[in-house]
Amino acid sequence: MTKKPDIATATGIVSLGLTLAFSNAIGQRASLGSTDTKTAVTVPDSANRSVDVKLTEYKIEMPALIGAGATTFNVTNAGKETHGFEIEGSGIEKALKPRLKKGESGSLQVDLKPGTYKVYCPVFGHKRHGMSLDLTVK
Repeated sequence: MTKKPDIATATGIVSLGLTLAFSNAIGQRASLGSTDTKTAVTVPDSANRSVDVKLTEYKIEMPALIGAGATTFNVTNAGKETHGFEIEGSGIEKALKPRLKKGESGSLQVDLKPGTYKVYCPVFGHKRHGMSLDLTVK
């Protein structure tokens, strides 16, 4: 003879199933909300951009055209000698301090307006040897 489950057991099983389904739905909704929040937080601010700059003997590697606005130049000295980074133009003259020894990095923040700028290494003789370029800001 097979034993039939009583009403209390059946009701408990159904209740447990509904509770789990409801909890899962709430969890998914909360998860979606947190995903939206993470997406909003990780969206980059287009007004703050960064430009990677690599200095070597006797060259500056970086884009020659960038957009206007607050810009951080992330400068790395990949050369053997000490190098510097300076930007001049449109009423701006800013230099990275201190100068960078072999393997060092630094950053310089500048609010760029549209125009043409001169970017160069201010170490004596380096600009003359080719560590200079024109930067166009649109």
